[in-house]
Amino acid sequence: MTKIILKFKDKVLREVPVEKELITIGRKPDNDIEIDNLAVSGHHARIFKMEDWFLVEDLNSLNGTFVNGKMIQESPLKNGDEILVGNMF
Repeated sequence: MTKIILKFKDKVLREVPVEKELITIGRKPDNDIEIDNLAVSGHHARIFKMEDWFLVEDLNSLNGTFVNGKMIQESPLKNGDEILVGNMF
């Protein structure tokens, strides 16, 4: 089963099974994954399924979305990729 592992630094906060074709990430409570951190925009990013793979897209956030350390606007995902939302520094 596909899952998202939500971490802060090296600590795993929770595991979220991917049961929908669209997952929203942000600070506001209407997101699928709510992150209570001021570096995260209200509606920061989304992950969605495209055929048999997933894509992450930044939603014009203030502090950016990063995949494996590289700032992205949109990026395909593969197993083991690390997504960071908010300020990388």
